[in-house]
Order: sequence, then C-alpha cells, then structure tokens
Amino acid sequence: MAELDDARRWRFFAWLRNSFLAGVALVLPFVITVWLVWTFVSFIDQQVWPILPASLQPFAENAPGVGLAIALVALTLIGALAGNLFGRFLLRESERIIANLPIVRSIYGGSKQIFKQVAAPDRTSFKEPVLVEFPHAGKWAIGFITNEEPREVTAPIAVRIGEAPVAVYVPLAPFPTSGFLLYMPREQTIALPITTEEALQRIFSFGIVRTDEPTGPSRS
Repeated sequence: MAELDDARRWRFFAWLRNSFLAGVALVLPFVITVWLVWTFVSFIDQQVWPILPASLQPFAENAPGVGLAIALVALTLIGALAGNLFGRFLLRESERIIANLPIVRSIYGGSKQIFKQVAAPDRTSFKEPVLVEFPHAGKWAIGFITNEEPREVTAPIAVRIGEAPVAVYVPLAPFPTSGFLLYMPREQTIALPITTEEALQRIFSFGIVRTDEPTGPSRS
C-alpha cells in the first residue's frame, strides 16, 4: 500500500511539474513580446515628449504610443520632403558637412548603408541563409549571403581562388546584430531549405527552435 501511495504521489508531482513547465512555455513568449513592445514604445515616447510644445506634453505623457505615432508621422513627412528639390539640397549639404568630420562620417556612412538595405527589400540582403564552416573546418554556422558581387574585394580574392567571392554574414547568437563578415567561394556554402526568418529564429533561440519535419540541406 505504501509503495502504491508513493507511486501516486510521484505521478502527481510529475503532472504538476509538467503542467507548470507547459504554462511557462505558453505564457512567457507573450510576456516577453509585450514587455519588448512596451519598452520600445516607452523609449520612443520619452525621446519625443521633450520636443513637443508645453501644452501637448501632459497629454502625450498620459497617452502611451502618442510619441511613437508622432515619430512615425514625422519620419514619413521627412521621407516625402527628401524627394523634392529643396529636400535633396538640404540632404546634400548635410552630408557634405558630415563628410568633413572624421569619426562622425564613418558612423554615418555605415549606418546609411545598413538602413538603405532595410529600406530596399528588393535587394539581395539577408535573404539566403546558408551553412558555412566557421570558425574552423568541421564546425558549421548559420550565415546569410548579403552580396553576390562584392567588387571592392573581388579582384584580390578572385586571383587567389579563381572566382568572384560572395559576402557571407555570420551572426552571433542570440543577438544577430553583431557577427562576422566572411568572403568565400559560393561552392563552400551549403544552401539551407528554410526561410531567413526561420534561420533567425534558430539564432535567437540558440538552436532550440526547429521545424517539425526538417529536410536535409543541399549544397549550392
């Protein structure tokens, strides 16, 4: 009888533990998502509030998201103004001034290139997930082909490898905003039969996330 009670007690605690873990797995992603969205909205609001007229600041502070909405409208108007003659003139003069500032021009130039890629979804950028041997042979990492013809480095590398290399960005988990830029022959990459979003999910989750029916990669 005692052994039967112990078995029932063990099953109960196992059920309790499994139920708790299932609840955490279901609720935690929602909590993290809401927290990240709220943090982002609050950050934008706090940057916009100080530049609003004094009469509008109390309303903006008590209405979450107003600052974000104002920022979106302002960015849209700036983008529209940049398309006319006067806007292009201001942009050209601003970039001319920045070009004379040694450190600032490097930061601005890099940021501009990144956001131009984001604003141009028709260009080949982070659209082809691949596997590459990195950092050593026999160790594979997920990367993304970002440039098919990096002409600025093609000549010296092509002489050595006999073909134009491709640019592959290998992000670090779990924050893909930092990583390594590699130039290599395309034949040394293995195309992955998953989307860019699915590849990024694996990076964010340290490889925990996977599809229910994975298919084998094919060498490109």
